Amino acid sequence: MITGTWRLADYFMEGGAAEGARPLGDTPLGRLLYGADGHMAVQYMDGDRPLMRSASWRASTDEEKLAAVRAFGAYAGRYEWLGDRVVHHVEAGVYPNWIGARLVRLAVLDGDRLTLRADRSPAQPPTPVLVWERIR
Repeated sequence: MITGTWRLADYFMEGGAAEGARPLGDTPLGRLLYGADGHMAVQYMDGDRPLMRSASWRASTDEEKLAAVRAFGAYAGRYEWLGDRVVHHVEAGVYPNWIGARLVRLAVLDGDRLTLRADRSPAQPPTPVLVWERIR
């Protein structure tokens, strides 16, 4: 079962010209939470994002805010575990176009390791691959 808290171990692209690209750099950070109640939340980011000059988000410049968000993603909602895939029903998120969307992720659960691939047609490379490790 996937219920629990997961740490992002790796994030890379498969297929096409972006094969092997690392959208969040070599040190991605993230947490993925699957609750027993059917709710989920995920945050993922580049672990090497630069610090902002201001101690306050509101006082930061627009350029600093854009740089911080450019290397960050997050959404939450309900989920369905179907054994070979998980469906995320997005209810809130940093990317407004996903709100109300149904995101299908092909899933391989191997002990405390969960690999999720976006369910895409082979004609639509690249495919994002996120590797998660269970936090105990």
